[in-house]
Amino acid sequence: MEFFKFFHEKAYLLAFGIMALINIIWTVVTINVESIDALLGSSADIEVFLMLSLFLLIIANFILLYWYPFHILSVDYNNDVLALMMASGIKRKHLFYAKLVAAICLSVLAALVLLLIPAIIFVLKLQLSSSLWTMMTYSITKGHAVLYVIDLIIGYLTTVTLMLLACTWMRGAKKAILVFIGLTWVYQLVTNLIVNLVPIADTNITGHYCLVYGLEIIAMILFGYLTQRMMAKQNL
Repeated sequence: MEFFKFFHEKAYLLAFGIMALINIIWTVVTINVESIDALLGSSADIEVFLMLSLFLLIIANFILLYWYPFHILSVDYNNDVLALMMASGIKRKHLFYAKLVAAICLSVLAALVLLLIPAIIFVLKLQLSSSLWTMMTYSITKGHAVLYVIDLIIGYLTTVTLMLLACTWMRGAKKAILVFIGLTWVYQLVTNLIVNLVPIADTNITGHYCLVYGLEIIAMILFGYLTQRMMAKQNL
């Protein structure tokens, strides 16, 4: 139920559809910029337009992808249906995990809708340029891309758990975003302090990422525990 009720929200479906279409159009225009330059003969203006539109697109995608999880996590508070859900026999612990899984899965799905097709177009274009493709594959296989991807996944899970903590604390109010920003700042401050104090983080890149993974997992468990405690004590 936590999944399917969000598929009927026409406003968000329309917003994601329009943004995905804009992303695709921008990607197609960018990879064909040389042909457009030759046709119009005004490369400077086109480059300025592409850079400005890229900046605005990044901001728009970022806002949409960050706002959507807050909407998922707070909608039941705003609609005053949590008391009915509890009365129907749903345990608060089960509701916590349902909301967390729903927010993660739907947020990933939203990101795929916005970015998957542009990414495929970009990769296909790179494959046509053997030098760029070779450079990219070399950097992935020989670098630390796998460590970074793992860090990205665990970090995202920790972020969503922190969002759930903020929404639960503020009972779905809009100021949960400000609380989330404050908690994120404190979390990043503590994490960076610990990483800087541990010697292995400066001498070994693998050790650095393992330390970061450990801190993120501990933070995820702590945020989840605090959220469940708040849910258990709230008078719905």
